[in-house]
Amino acid sequence: MSPWMVTSDRAIPETSRSVSIANLGTTLGRTRCPQPAQLARMRQSLLSHGQLMPVVAVQEDGRLELVDGFKRRAAAAQMGWTELWVSVRKLDSCAQWTAMLTLNRTSGSLSALEEALILRELSRSGLQQIEIAQMVGRHKSWVSRRIGLVERLHPEILEWVRTGMMPAGTARRLMVLPAGNQLELAAVTSQADLTTQETELLVSLWQKTSDPEIRRFLLTEPRRALHNARPEVAASSPVDPRLGEQGRRILRALQILRGIAFRLIQLLQSAPAPSERNLLDREMAETADALTRALEALGSTARSGESAGKKGPTATRTSIAS
Repeated sequence: MSPWMVTSDRAIPETSRSVSIANLGTTLGRTRCPQPAQLARMRQSLLSHGQLMPVVAVQEDGRLELVDGFKRRAAAAQMGWTELWVSVRKLDSCAQWTAMLTLNRTSGSLSALEEALILRELSRSGLQQIEIAQMVGRHKSWVSRRIGLVERLHPEILEWVRTGMMPAGTARRLMVLPAGNQLELAAVTSQADLTTQETELLVSLWQKTSDPEIRRFLLTEPRRALHNARPEVAASSPVDPRLGEQGRRILRALQILRGIAFRLIQLLQSAPAPSERNLLDREMAETADALTRALEALGSTARSGESAGKKGPTATRTSIAS
């Protein structure tokens, strides 16, 4: 036995044997989505501790096919290893997929998307979801939700995840969108190197508007849009992500002023009693003066926007100051 294979004191199962990595097929690996960071951690583990446990394989058409240990195989191959310890088991096609789930349940090494891909394989074998649930020891609703993840995700994005080009968490944030939009935003998240959380915020901004200009801005300036639309803002009322901090403050002030103005108009429709009018005269005069100056500022901003050839809410309401 080579010294790098097993460095722990754990006994190797009698059914295990050393097998050339080249002879370990990875056909069943179509349900796995290895990420670069995971492989890096596995390489470090193998380098530090050796192969602590054998990988699991089945004999199929005269060839060994991996059921569990895909990251170990990939990491070992990258490190130049030529052999791994393998535990060979007798499993039918359905039992292979079930074993893949159960062997990774306690470690939690499978992502939700990987679980979904495995369950889809069981479904394609002809099993009903209730039968699958019984086999894997889960509720039928869990099986249904997992399979739904794969069905809602665009096939091209699924392939990106499988080949390590996109994190599974990022793909899950995109699947709430229609298939065509998934591809659009997937390309943006990849090009801008957005994190899963940033992708979630970008998707949220996309869903909150149907304005084609704003959506074009999200696609062409994703970083700027995310900077402008902070999570606490995006979680409340929809805000144009093209607005910076100053623009959002102005927008909020205008919204407050407009709401108060409508309320004040309603209140003034019934004139206050003469005794109260005397008490309110000073406040009304100061408010009228403040509003006059605010209207002048609005008019000035609107006129400067028109002269620059801009189109916006203020440029279409110059009559407010007239």
